[in-house]
Amino acid sequence: MRYQTLPCNKRAFTLVEVLVAMLILMVGLLGMLQVINLAIRTNLQNEVRDRAVAIAEDQLAREKSLPFAQIVSVGEEIINVPSRIRSAPVNYTVTLKVDNIGNSKKIDIGVRWQHRGETYEHVVSSFVTNPAAP
Repeated sequence: MRYQTLPCNKRAFTLVEVLVAMLILMVGLLGMLQVINLAIRTNLQNEVRDRAVAIAEDQLAREKSLPFAQIVSVGEEIINVPSRIRSAPVNYTVTLKVDNIGNSKKIDIGVRWQHRGETYEHVVSSFVTNPAAP
């Protein structure tokens, strides 16, 4: 039985070269996985914040749609708004505060939530003027 040998001008990869190439490829892929994980986490945080902004804007629109006399200050009113984002429950706490300023009223809506152990808040404010006042 004859063994074939490679001609002198052709070379093959050795096992060590293949293992080193696989190691370098694995390190690169693990780095890419970390970037993907960070992107997913940041995207989720943005979705949670966008929902909070929508809740605040909706609550402000409701208050501004009321007649001027019905926008009253009863101290600080707190409303809990449960929500689900990507099948995970997120609880928002909405704070409503109305201040009388002469012929106008200042409406402050604050939305608080927790994400990954940190508390965040988004606040919107608006002034409403009495249309019947001279």
